[in-house]
Amino acid sequence: MDILSPTIDFNTLSLLDLLHARQQFHPHLIHKANVVGTAVGRYLIRRDDPDPSATDTLTGRTARTPKPARTLANSQVRPHSWPCILVLVSRWAQPQDFGPRGEYGLADYIPKRVYMEDGRVVPICVVEAAPDEEAVPPAPPVKPAAAKLSGGISIVTRVQNVEHVASLGCLFTDGHTTYIATSRHVAGEPGTHLKGTIGEKEVGLGRVSSKQMGLLPFERLYAGLPGKHLFVNADVALVEVEDLTAWSAAIFGLGQLGPLADLSPQNLTLNLIGCPLRAMGGVSGPLAGQIAALFYRYEARGGREYVADFLIGPRADEALNTTPGDSGTVWVVDSPDVAERLMPIAIQWGGTVFDQGAEEVPYVLATNLSNVCRDLQVEVVRSSSIAAFEYWGAVGHYTIGALACGIVKDPHLNDLMMKNQQRVSFRPDDINTSVESIAPPQFVPLADVPDKVWKEKKSPTVLFGRNGPENPNHYADIDLATAGQHSLDEQTPTPAALEPQTWRHYYQAIGFNAVSERGLLPFRVWQIYKAMVGFVAAKDVPSFVCAAGVLAHYVGDACQPLHGSYLDDGDPFRNPDGTPSATMLGHSKGFGHGVHTAYEKTMINDHFDLVVNGVRHSLGNNHGMTLVTGGRNAGFATIELMRRSRARLDPMTLVNTYAALKSGGTSVSGGLWTKFGNKTIETMKDGCCVLAMLWDSAWAEGGGPALPQTLLKRFNRPTLRGIYEGQTFLTSVPLGQIDQFL
Repeated sequence: MDILSPTIDFNTLSLLDLLHARQQFHPHLIHKANVVGTAVGRYLIRRDDPDPSATDTLTGRTARTPKPARTLANSQVRPHSWPCILVLVSRWAQPQDFGPRGEYGLADYIPKRVYMEDGRVVPICVVEAAPDEEAVPPAPPVKPAAAKLSGGISIVTRVQNVEHVASLGCLFTDGHTTYIATSRHVAGEPGTHLKGTIGEKEVGLGRVSSKQMGLLPFERLYAGLPGKHLFVNADVALVEVEDLTAWSAAIFGLGQLGPLADLSPQNLTLNLIGCPLRAMGGVSGPLAGQIAALFYRYEARGGREYVADFLIGPRADEALNTTPGDSGTVWVVDSPDVAERLMPIAIQWGGTVFDQGAEEVPYVLATNLSNVCRDLQVEVVRSSSIAAFEYWGAVGHYTIGALACGIVKDPHLNDLMMKNQQRVSFRPDDINTSVESIAPPQFVPLADVPDKVWKEKKSPTVLFGRNGPENPNHYADIDLATAGQHSLDEQTPTPAALEPQTWRHYYQAIGFNAVSERGLLPFRVWQIYKAMVGFVAAKDVPSFVCAAGVLAHYVGDACQPLHGSYLDDGDPFRNPDGTPSATMLGHSKGFGHGVHTAYEKTMINDHFDLVVNGVRHSLGNNHGMTLVTGGRNAGFATIELMRRSRARLDPMTLVNTYAALKSGGTSVSGGLWTKFGNKTIETMKDGCCVLAMLWDSAWAEGGGPALPQTLLKRFNRPTLRGIYEGQTFLTSVPLGQIDQFL
């Protein structure tokens, strides 16, 4: 060992170091034979190779036998992979191929490292990745099953009589106008009225905005990072949406977005290499990948070099099946090592295919979404500003609906509900996060019909939607004591005290005059219970099963503590920084906003297997509760369930815990589960028991035990769908009109 040689640790190299080295040596590298592009990232090691040491690379020792080509397909980033410059070549060459007797001159040999003027050494990783120049036509767009327009679906536009296919990204807002992002080369010039073909329907999307991004100087986007003569391709256009009520802020197939993964020169590091990502391509459907490299220089023209912020490649042993037409797709972080899930990080604008000999491997070229937000002065829309509140995820509703079927006391009703378990919900073993994507126009299992079907506004294009307001049926802030008024909880000590007029007087006294502010969840249960009794008495068993199935949704809401509290999405009497607010802040504007989705949806989805199995194993053979008679008592049973849920899981504690986890930078979902997981299972068990008890009660009150066995069968999906899509079936009305149904 040379004791005078300095210790070399390539892992001390930063992204800035690599960019300086790449900027200095790229002109030399790109002019060598076979070189097609460069990027910065981490050293790729063949899967069959041992981990090399820095000393091995410095000495330049070559293997006694020629090594096979290092390709994107046969190599990987390992925990100890060094920071490096990646040099992509169209053809792999062995050392003996260079020189007087070789195919290439010595000047074409790519060195294993380069030396900076200050003495730093930067490794070079050569990878065979020949671009496939053959254009691939876009695949047929995926026909969406979403009820609303949203990101994650495809559009087809016609420009100069030629069809162009792209994907919709996500919603953005500048505080006044809401936009949907897509590919600039498909959207066209500002002012263009853009129509798209969604599935088999042509719909108006809106007018293309002047908020667009094309080719931009690298040093403008990344101040302080070296990139002379570099231009970043963004290819993003925003389209002003015509009718905001027709759009969902969630991305189809992914769900509600987390906060933006905000990247800038100050926090952009090589830690991003290998970061797992997910997306929903409008053409390709679900996509999974990882960041393979940063600032991939893919083309040179007229003295300019063009780069993509991210080169996204496949994960290990999982193909990245992106195709043309996915441009505009938003990619989200899919890692458990971040505080929030589904954080949007990039927007796809193109792709490249590398010929790997035995196979062709597609890669995604994508733009840093933080630059889009900064330069276009917009922010990502994470939830709908027109909704009164966030709602519980489908996993929770389907869990309660499925498991309640098995704990009904009456043997004949138990048999009926188990025959229709996969109409109410799914088999418990089949419940996972994929149930979030179930939506009309296909059949929606009954436990989530109120969210997926009835919350949609009926229109010429949404025939299954509802004319009346559905949202207020899902909650009731019964713990709010304000403006000198006792809370609804205090004003409803007995079943006899549960009166719509009492609730109307209360809401009027505290200034809640909008329909969306007047939650009426117990009265919705009362309404459905009364209808169930009537269906049994009329021997209309399909309608009874349909009503029983949708009742699962409302009882599921009632057993969640935030659906029965004014703290449903944070503390409205505290500012976001935790200081007291002199007035009650608007919905989701207070301290700890975001807790609703984080707890009731994200936490449940992230731990769905523990939730489903935990609730299932906690249940006995039947619900073990005393039956009730009459809709009033059914509604009061809902009040009591809400009380038990809040006592078990204090909403203020939930808000404070969520805020602490979020500010602490740790996993919010994991932290919430650690503290509240067992109590969540207990309260969902309580919901299952109340639901089964209400089914048993309505069945008994309507004369169900006397019904002939021939009526107790499994009903087909078209029959049930025809029932729940009817406007007169369990009509959705505001609190001011509910009396007629009680």
